[in-house]
Amino acid sequence: MTTILKMTLAATLLVALLFHPVVRAEEPAAATAAAGPAASPGAAPASRDEVQALAEEVRRLKLEIGLRDVEYQSYGGMGPAASKVYFAPKGLSIGGYGEVTYKNMLGGQGDQSDVYRLILYLGYRFSDRLVFNSEVEFEHGGEETAVEFAYLDYHLSDALQFRVGNVLVPVGMVNELHEPPFFNGVFRPDLERNLIPATWNENGLGLHGSVGPVRYQAYLLTALDATDDSSPLSKGNWVRNARSGGGNSRSNTFASVLAVAWDAGPVSLGGSVYRGQAGQGKPGVGAAVTLAELHGRVAWRGLAAKAIYAVGTLSDSDAVAATPGHVIGSRVAGGYGELAYDLLALAAPGGEAQLSPFVRYEAYDLNDEVASGQARDPAVDMTIWTAGLTWKPLATVSLKADWQRKESRVPGSAADQLNLGMGFVF
Repeated sequence: MTTILKMTLAATLLVALLFHPVVRAEEPAAATAAAGPAASPGAAPASRDEVQALAEEVRRLKLEIGLRDVEYQSYGGMGPAASKVYFAPKGLSIGGYGEVTYKNMLGGQGDQSDVYRLILYLGYRFSDRLVFNSEVEFEHGGEETAVEFAYLDYHLSDALQFRVGNVLVPVGMVNELHEPPFFNGVFRPDLERNLIPATWNENGLGLHGSVGPVRYQAYLLTALDATDDSSPLSKGNWVRNARSGGGNSRSNTFASVLAVAWDAGPVSLGGSVYRGQAGQGKPGVGAAVTLAELHGRVAWRGLAAKAIYAVGTLSDSDAVAATPGHVIGSRVAGGYGELAYDLLALAAPGGEAQLSPFVRYEAYDLNDEVASGQARDPAVDMTIWTAGLTWKPLATVSLKADWQRKESRVPGSAADQLNLGMGFVF
């Protein structure tokens, strides 16, 4: 019997169980005792014991076909919903997340509302050692569709696991942990979109694992492409447009990345280094990209704090600029810090709901250094204040509101905006 046929039969049985208190043949005595006497026309509603027996039967069936209730644990630094397959006993795992946003440009035009993302995670555990995991993304109400990752993991030991396919590049705090209930603010930090080009995924292979409190990832990847005329680099987001995403892209050159993290109770510290040739073999253009960052998190009794500092370099930055006078930084640098406090941790300790005011300050310069003979552009030397509130009635659902002020070194450039959003995972 094929796997698809088995799953179809299992799904049919699941529907039947939802409406009929069927007793499993292999457990006649226990199930009959739990279910009580057979119902007859006009009989009283099912007892609590009957309902509990039916719920247990459905739970067992879900385990058999792999549709396990979500366990909100992160695996190897990934988002809890993205990690679901790693905690399933076998078979299929389905999860996902979504977010809807509204942006009001205070005092100006450009307001937007957006079904920003709707994500589907599909995973399959072939055996205790072999796992497939993937993320398919629909953005802007379905206008854009992309594969965010799709890889196989082979578990040799906790310390040594092999990964191959399309992987998330483990740089920064958001690229892997980007599910909306697990970060503050309606939108991800600007630094981790414009300096670190999250979400960032490439085809490759490598090793990852954990030894005690230390986690590591080391991959060989297809490199960025800074020479694609259909997607030229922009001064406002550095090498973001050079991402391939793994889809039918030039792979003449390669890159490597190493990420290490240390987790000890409420404290997590980590860092990464990426290095690759983004020139894709174009004569006279090496376009070597180096990107390094250090970050840390603390979560203790309702208090949450995190900070990151990143620096990157790009050789031949003048040669990959698509437009004369359009200055791409040969060196970029910046960071941010964020503080949040869950008020309900004090008012109702131990509860699942959270109400967290937060504040975040970002500063980065995408023209920290430029090629010889070029002038730095003050429009990409940015500071951003974000202050807001995150309410989570459940750990898996968030409602958010924040105010932002974005300002460059250009006089009179300050702009305020109000953001509203909702997000969820399942």
